[in-house]
Amino acid sequence: MFFPKLDKQSLTDGIVIPQMVKVHQSFPHTDLADPVGVLKKQLLALDTATTEALKGKRIGITAGSRGLPHYKEIMKALCDQLKTWGAKPFVFPAMGSHAGATAEGQKEHLAQFGINEDYLGVPVLSTMDVVEVATLEDGFPVYCDKNAYEADGIILFNKIKPHTHFKYKHESGLLKMICIGCGKHKGASTFHGRGYDSFGPNLERVSKAFLQHVNVVFSVGMVQSPSDDIAALEVIPTDKFFERDAALQTMAKAEMPRLKLPHIDVLIVDEIGKEISGTGMDPNITGRTERFSQETAFRALAPDIERIVILDITEASHGNGAGCGMADIVSYRFVNKMDFSSAYTNCITAKSFRMALLPLYGNSDKDAIEMAMAHAFLTDPNQAKVVRIKNTLKLEDIECSLSCLEDIKNDPDMTVTSEPFTWKFNEEDNLW
Repeated sequence: MFFPKLDKQSLTDGIVIPQMVKVHQSFPHTDLADPVGVLKKQLLALDTATTEALKGKRIGITAGSRGLPHYKEIMKALCDQLKTWGAKPFVFPAMGSHAGATAEGQKEHLAQFGINEDYLGVPVLSTMDVVEVATLEDGFPVYCDKNAYEADGIILFNKIKPHTHFKYKHESGLLKMICIGCGKHKGASTFHGRGYDSFGPNLERVSKAFLQHVNVVFSVGMVQSPSDDIAALEVIPTDKFFERDAALQTMAKAEMPRLKLPHIDVLIVDEIGKEISGTGMDPNITGRTERFSQETAFRALAPDIERIVILDITEASHGNGAGCGMADIVSYRFVNKMDFSSAYTNCITAKSFRMALLPLYGNSDKDAIEMAMAHAFLTDPNQAKVVRIKNTLKLEDIECSLSCLEDIKNDPDMTVTSEPFTWKFNEEDNLW
């Protein structure tokens, strides 16, 4: 599908994009110096009854769709240690409906992170087939990836972080890897069909049933730091599964970066993508969620943002621009990169239709930014507080317009790191 440049009246006459400064936001955090070493040490500390029982057993390891620090190295360390113990490991995609909800697409999605058979030295088995392993009292079915269910056991590996649609003691983490990841497209669609207001309690109910019918040998949970590294990594025995997932969720919320300015007229997001957030850009950062019932909780976490402009979709997202529905304007580049089939499959599965709604689009980056400034409800649009970020994961170094300087001076965790400068647009009026 091709979207043309529009002959339109955008009411942008007289708009001048302001000078910017580079700003560093400081977040208190610690990064693991050697996360793979931490993993190996904890694996070797597991009780011998657990490790000796693995000899000769086929063990599946979950691999999700998010881009993670040291992702392939962690997966290889897991596979290598299992082989040392005499197990026969394999990796399987556990990502619900992501990557077009096809077995081939999900295997290719992992390969772009370096997670493939050549690197890992183990099979990567991808299927969309599932087995119904249990049914709850109210008829809620519990599903598991067929390859994983037919194995002797599985290891759950996932990042633990705040969810993008609801708030609870368990959000996006190991429980979600069971319910959505291992459940594949069918499980994800069934689970999301119960609604987000009951998502947290349902994660607990379904996970408890799953653990009664599937042998989870142990789990590995990690928390990402504001510097886009790993703040914590923990090998979790199954008898501590719920306790440690909740504890790491609390840590993840404390480690979560944010935009520290109290008000932003125009937020420019260079890129969104499924490896960044399930919603392309994280509502924990923007305050924008499609769930009206959860809106107050998310807005409390973010600045007051008047307009959001998105300029691009990451290559790793393969055109899945789900999340654009929470923006006001997208670029010409963005709208012509959007794979509507992939985005619609994802959003229909998640029952999140608004995430794929297409906003207004500009004829260029410059046009999109000028439109946002002109329509940010300001007496003088040229005094707009404009902020630019790469994506909602990378928030330590941002760009702010000069109108933000007073707010920056009032926050000891924000430091101006450059002289004022003017953005340079290319011959197509794009920033790159």
